[in-house]
Amino acid sequence: MSSLSNLAKTLERKNKPSSMFERTPLSKNFIEKFPVISVDLMPLASKEIPDQDLTLNENLERQIREYGDTQHKRTNVKAHMTDWFMHDNSKGFQWVCNRAIDIATENNPHQLDMIAYDCWGAIYKDGDYTIMHNHWPHLWSFVYYVNCPEGSAPLNFDKAEKPLRVMPKTGMMVMFPGWVNHSVPAHIGDDRIVIAGNLTINPFSHIQTLENRGLGQWRSVYGNRGNVNRL
Repeated sequence: MSSLSNLAKTLERKNKPSSMFERTPLSKNFIEKFPVISVDLMPLASKEIPDQDLTLNENLERQIREYGDTQHKRTNVKAHMTDWFMHDNSKGFQWVCNRAIDIATENNPHQLDMIAYDCWGAIYKDGDYTIMHNHWPHLWSFVYYVNCPEGSAPLNFDKAEKPLRVMPKTGMMVMFPGWVNHSVPAHIGDDRIVIAGNLTINPFSHIQTLENRGLGQWRSVYGNRGNVNRL
């Protein structure tokens, strides 16, 4: 695929409405600042795992490759992609999620108990890309660069007031609010291997808060599906 063709496809994707908010006539334009946080985790990720001759990043890459592509480009990620919930069974993915929670905790405007809702791996081969999208209603989204050769496709924030792109670097984590639109243009070169996921409020602590306030007042009563009446 030529560079001109890649550019045309990127512009076409960028100009399409990315969410229900942009498609509704009720939407208004706002100018606000949102954080895009980059943290170098390489000093931690480059250490060898006890009883293994692999670093954390090497182990994560092995897991992603061995798991294989289960989504077959049916999602916004038009690349090889694992299951959505890799952190359920992988200590390596759990490590990535825990670092994401640490970073989010340092940058939350208010104290909040969070968990990783989902976390997946992806391998971008030559020509692979991600359509512009967001992760509403999640609080924070993150991407961790497991192995990204120099010149790998950037992470683009398509709706920023000025062009904003983050160039990948192996061992770096990037975090941003879940409702912020982002994309990845067509990748060129050796495999670009990443882990991505979303953080959300811990539902169990939320339930505890409601119980402390008197959960009976807020318990849902369903008539037709989706209709909620306050007791």
